Amino acid sequence: MAASNPSRLPISTEAVAEVLFLLLLIWMIAGPVSGLVLTTHSLVTAFISKSAYQLQSTGDMAKKLLASSQKIKDLEKKLADSELEVTRFKQQAKDVEKLRALLALRSSSDRRTMAADIIARNPDNWFEQVTIDRGKLDNIKAGSAVITSNGVVGQVVSASDKAAVVRLLTDPDQKLGVLIERINQPGVLVGRQQKSPVIDYIPVGTSVEVGDKVTALGNGGIFPSGHPVGTVAAVRRDANGTTLSIDVKLSENFFNLTQVLVVAPQEL
Repeated sequence: MAASNPSRLPISTEAVAEVLFLLLLIWMIAGPVSGLVLTTHSLVTAFISKSAYQLQSTGDMAKKLLASSQKIKDLEKKLADSELEVTRFKQQAKDVEKLRALLALRSSSDRRTMAADIIARNPDNWFEQVTIDRGKLDNIKAGSAVITSNGVVGQVVSASDKAAVVRLLTDPDQKLGVLIERINQPGVLVGRQQKSPVIDYIPVGTSVEVGDKVTALGNGGIFPSGHPVGTVAAVRRDANGTTLSIDVKLSENFFNLTQVLVVAPQEL
């Protein structure tokens, strides 16, 4: 009978223990690693998902900004159109008011009159002449006075069948007999283009004051007597110091003339 080997069981137990130890070690190492792999995968997946979402959000926001920008441009254009329309209405209202004033002036005149629109104005002689839409066919004659309800404008210097040229008070060639009403001082008004017209040769010591009214003298039967011309803007001695020169601020705005009244010369 064979004798038993007492060291065989301890060897098997030791082997089993080693195997268990290895399994435990593998579990300890593989568990966290697999968890780390899963966590990294989750982070990458979340990052990709978030990036895609952000890209989509950025794209949507860009589309919204472009749409808003276009809306702002459309609103700005509508606002500009509205402002232009309001300006046009205001100008039409002013023209209507001027026309009413001209009609009132026309009805009060004892001379033959004709309302006219200014149809041309040359930038090269802006302060010298304008062209109106009335001519010989409307009985417009050279020499006729041209006025508005605010004041004297000028004088017709030539006429064709359907138009006429008016020389303005601001033209240096245009002379107008005037009266400083408060002191009953007559004088001759001479245009100076962009500068205020002037009345020269007023005697020193004349008590003319800034703000005195200046009206048309009307002694030649051309311009209506007493019609407004302007007001005294400045009083100064001439270069020799022997007479006064008086600057006159005109009653009418010569930058914005649109309608006038032509007054035929007085029949003597």
